[in-house]
Amino acid sequence: MLAHYIKDRSCNTARAVFQLEGEFKWALSGTPLQNRVGELYSLIRFMQLDPYSYYFCRSCSCKSLQWKFSDRKTCDGCGCTVMHHVCWWNSEILKPIQKFMSLEGGTKAFEKLRMLLDRIMLRRTKVERADDLGLPPRTVTIRRDLFNEEEEDVYDSLYSDTARRFNTYVEAGTVLNNYANIFELLTRMRQAVNHPDLLRANKRNDTLVCAICSDEPEDPIMAKCKHVFCREATIITRREQDARQYITSSIDAHPLCPVCYARLTLDLSQPTYELPVIEKRSGSSARTSIVNQIDMSRWRSSSKIEALVEELAALRRRDATTKSIVFSQFVNFLDLIQWRLNRAGFRCCRLDGRMGPAQRDAVIQAFMTKPDLTVFLISLKAGGIALNLTEASQVFVMDPWWNPAVEDQAMDRIHRLGQHRPIRITRLIVENSIESRIIQLQEKKNALFQSTIGKDADALARLTEDDLRFLFVL
Repeated sequence: MLAHYIKDRSCNTARAVFQLEGEFKWALSGTPLQNRVGELYSLIRFMQLDPYSYYFCRSCSCKSLQWKFSDRKTCDGCGCTVMHHVCWWNSEILKPIQKFMSLEGGTKAFEKLRMLLDRIMLRRTKVERADDLGLPPRTVTIRRDLFNEEEEDVYDSLYSDTARRFNTYVEAGTVLNNYANIFELLTRMRQAVNHPDLLRANKRNDTLVCAICSDEPEDPIMAKCKHVFCREATIITRREQDARQYITSSIDAHPLCPVCYARLTLDLSQPTYELPVIEKRSGSSARTSIVNQIDMSRWRSSSKIEALVEELAALRRRDATTKSIVFSQFVNFLDLIQWRLNRAGFRCCRLDGRMGPAQRDAVIQAFMTKPDLTVFLISLKAGGIALNLTEASQVFVMDPWWNPAVEDQAMDRIHRLGQHRPIRITRLIVENSIESRIIQLQEKKNALFQSTIGKDADALARLTEDDLRFLFVL
């Protein structure tokens, strides 16, 4: 198991891993830090580093790896009150960063964190090992397009409504309490950027959807309250909702189900939940593709889809054997892309969260061995990690994600051992949309990574007080 699977220290998987005993412990991860510095605590807690992972009592010699207050008042070990106990990680790292941000106190906390990581982390980057790996160069470009008139009207109307609802939460002081609702609003804006039909399809689709990402659940899991979510969307959202938990000594904070608002209790390591078949009025069953929900004879493509077609057509003119991977986070959007590419003469294959292990292996093998299969459409949640697709040399990221590490993992599906051709990654962005804001967020997160995991001391200076507040107090 990769170490970044236990970044949420409150999940059942992390709690089980914390119980493992051993003389030596190693944690292997390509992305030890994705969203917040607090995520590193789970790795330090697993390794039981003293004093960094311990709770201490100010009044006696009591120390513990667990927060043991059964009655919520006094320590099970020494009997002292909660106020006498402190977690080293929280007091020396997270709280100073929260309180002082980029001022002297926060800077000192970052320095302590860097010193700690220097002593416990072995880091090997592709840049450092470039000569040994023999990897070809990788070029990342951003293609920026504009809305057409119809798309702009739809988006502007949606943005106005979204801004009004968000301001209502701000004025009421309930932004964090309505995180799931806000996330849904942002998701709809992102879908509108891809194609307005994604909004209309959501209203007509009778299929069970994830309440977090507003799409059909990929690798679905069921919470104790019986609501179903995407496994990866749940992990990401729980990290966001648990932000305050990471910066306090108590672990009482707990996210709520965005559907019924009951305490969200689930096991992220549970097997994939089998979605029930939902009967349609027409008598058909199972998931209905968006292309079967709308009149495709009158369908109009979107600016982003046409930008992709233009890029792929140019590649085909230069070399018809070039293979490409297209990533999107929305299954319905992949449906539209596949329909359009088929009519443009491209042979495509597909991988998303509905496919079982045997199907996944078969489609990957087909893409790697069949010369005429030149485009691989992949859901980011289902295929962003644990794949080796070195037969391709081009990647198109259709919609940016909040966390740049997720996109980096997807890009590395082709930039790895066994790749001998230059790699080109194209990120498709629509200007004057929420995607511009997401790119800014990614830049902030990259700066956070460099100021902690990396060796770039100047990166901390690029994080203003507002930037850090944005990261730690969402």
